Amino acid sequence: MNFWPCRGLWFPTGLGLFLLFCLWGCENFFSGPPLVGVIQWTKEVQAFEDSRQGVVDGLREQGYQDGLNLRLKVVNVNGDRSRAAEAAKDFLGQKAQLLITLGTIPTLIALEVTRDSWLPIVYSIVAAPAATGLAWPEKPARPRFTGTSMEVAAAEQLSLLLQAKPQLKRLGILYCTATPQAIATGEAAASAAPALGLRPIWETIPDDRPELLQEALAKLRHQDIEALFLPADPVLARANNLKAILTAAQKARVPVMVPSGDLVSLGALMAYHGDFVEIGRQSGRQAARLLAGASPGSVPPEAPKVKRLTLNLKAAREIDLPLSRQLLSRAHKLY
Repeated sequence: MNFWPCRGLWFPTGLGLFLLFCLWGCENFFSGPPLVGVIQWTKEVQAFEDSRQGVVDGLREQGYQDGLNLRLKVVNVNGDRSRAAEAAKDFLGQKAQLLITLGTIPTLIALEVTRDSWLPIVYSIVAAPAATGLAWPEKPARPRFTGTSMEVAAAEQLSLLLQAKPQLKRLGILYCTATPQAIATGEAAASAAPALGLRPIWETIPDDRPELLQEALAKLRHQDIEALFLPADPVLARANNLKAILTAAQKARVPVMVPSGDLVSLGALMAYHGDFVEIGRQSGRQAARLLAGASPGSVPPEAPKVKRLTLNLKAAREIDLPLSRQLLSRAHKLY
């Protein structure tokens, strides 16, 4: 190996220089591409699966693909807060370059767990960012998170419910207070209803104990509600809870509006919602910008760019509710 001197120091030349470059290349090879952690709240609700797939698609569209120039690790926490916190800690310990969180609760938990770091976070499928603690801080504070929400204004949703049932006056609203997004979107619906000529009648439950749910449904029924609105509530969206709600509503001949199309397939009348694959794709594109070097403060939060109307014709027939051709023509999907 040849060396040449420079003020008392010796530098390799020829074969020595080549070997050093090889060693440097091997070190970078084994360190691998950057790690991006994905914390998914649940697989039980299809919207989260759709959002995850959209994130992958959005990253790929911007040139980032798992196994090539990116290590994408998805952790499904099955609706468990402690598992969400543990996942965030693990990704922090593994020196992830970026976290992508699917759902309001894992987003809030990840921000808290990583509060002493500058690990950027991109959220997706968050119901009400401003009302649940995800509003951007005012200047000069620098945000370290951004993302795309699933938020569709309550007034827009209720306007379509009125098209389905034009004589509607008494609107039932039901949500569980265990999650911040359910509280925020439930209160938003109650606030928006009077301007549309609707009287909001709401009930809440603290958790999903079956007896509490049945008691709340009975109270709504005794107040003669004419339709039932379920906000973005991951507790009531669970299959067993939604089945109990839909069974009670069908017996009372009350149409049910839900926050996502997959819940319409289970027997609700309708939903006016963001396209969850597209929501995830928007978040994936935002994540790609951060991976390319942009700061979170230069990548503004986004709302859904694509909105869908999903209707269940069988549910309408079961309660003898005729739907207008105008409303049917707006539907993206019919069950």
